Amino acid sequence: MASKVYFTDRQTRADYNMIDKLEHIFNELGLDKAIKPGEKVMVKTHFGQWGNTNYLRPAYARKIVDLIRAAGGEPFVAETTGLGYGSGGAYGGRTTVTEYLGMAMLHGYTAATVGAPVIMADGYWGTDVIDVPIDGDHVSSVDVATALFDCDKVIVLTHAKGHGLGGLGGTIKNLGIGLVGKKGKAAMHFLGDIKIDQEKCLGPECSKCLKVCPTRCITMEEKAVVDLSRCIACHHCVNVCSSVNAKAATQTWRPNHTQAPIFVENAVGVVNSIGADKFYFINLAIDISDMCDCWNFGAPLIVHDIGIFGARDPLAIDEATLQAIKDATPNPDSKVGDLECGACKFAMAHACKDPESGEILELADIQLTHAEKMGLGSRKYELVTVTKEPPKKG
Repeated sequence: MASKVYFTDRQTRADYNMIDKLEHIFNELGLDKAIKPGEKVMVKTHFGQWGNTNYLRPAYARKIVDLIRAAGGEPFVAETTGLGYGSGGAYGGRTTVTEYLGMAMLHGYTAATVGAPVIMADGYWGTDVIDVPIDGDHVSSVDVATALFDCDKVIVLTHAKGHGLGGLGGTIKNLGIGLVGKKGKAAMHFLGDIKIDQEKCLGPECSKCLKVCPTRCITMEEKAVVDLSRCIACHHCVNVCSSVNAKAATQTWRPNHTQAPIFVENAVGVVNSIGADKFYFINLAIDISDMCDCWNFGAPLIVHDIGIFGARDPLAIDEATLQAIKDATPNPDSKVGDLECGACKFAMAHACKDPESGEILELADIQLTHAEKMGLGSRKYELVTVTKEPPKKG
């Protein structure tokens, strides 16, 4: 069956701006009536990387918060920590609570600006999680952020854009990367275990890897030793080891074209953890570049702003968003400026090739095809355009 996806375009006027349109989608999803007094409602979004100016403006999160409060709910705004300890520079770290919330403040995400608490849902190190078993092709369990388990409703507020490993960075990415801990993120990005070259390790006089290990699975004997039974492959030790030019700790990067199915399966675990009936999805297809907001620069936009999508089905909303971006006229000054309407702009921009055939892969299709296989939703959708009639003159 086709899932219903609500849509309002980017055309605005004095009495009907984008914030008004967001409220319209909120109401079409039935959230104004579904939220009951006292219910805890998470607004899951992405705070962006320092240096990136395409991230979602906090005004959108504030509007959702205000609407939740008006319905009687108790809102909070949430994100999860990232990988890459020490790699974000003075302001751009996303690996711990202090790093990421410090950067979020620079991007305008504070309790004062959004009108609700702003938290990291997976704790200080990204290990405050609960494992949820799934029947996946690639993973058997998903480390879901613990804050999710206290929620009566979850509104996944997503900036729709490209993603170099998944093709589309939409709702499914926001679930499968954005609501899991470090183990789930690492499962997507890396193959195999952390390895430590004993000859390259600097030994006790360095010991920097011990301090940044979230599970304290590294001990220092004559050289560093990893207890792989406790290691979550978070890459912290690899980053700090590289920073001192020892490069004793290494980890193998998973081939780009194989990563999307992992975060799809993570998304299945996230949805299953508290039940699909508690989730509501909103994609803002604005400021659309080919790069994820986790990059430290705002890449040039590849199409004009499209509008806002809302749905209860995470696959249908991403399918509708992707199709709208395909159909949009490309920005002539972007890297896909001469591409015909209807073609996948993200595939051409990312230019990820099949290692055997050399053919450019449509990573978004790989992602959405696997999501359908995993029962995450339907690729068939009914687009319902919503609008408000302008006031009559006279």
